[in-house]
Amino acid sequence: MGRNKKLRIRLESLRGRITDHRIKIALEQQGVHPDRRLIKHWEVEIRAWEQTVSNLERRLKKGKRYD
Repeated sequence: MGRNKKLRIRLESLRGRITDHRIKIALEQQGVHPDRRLIKHWEVEIRAWEQTVSNLERRLKKGKRYD
């Protein structure tokens, strides 16, 4: 498997995890007594993964040639 394909697979996985965590946050906030610590934890993870996604996208673009 090539480098770009591995990066794309990793990006897809991270985006899926971000979506899952956003759903968890929405469901937790709908409850009577939402757990703020848990929501904060998920938000921190989302920010970290978004930064990783940004870095991986930059690496993908770096490998392509633009004329």
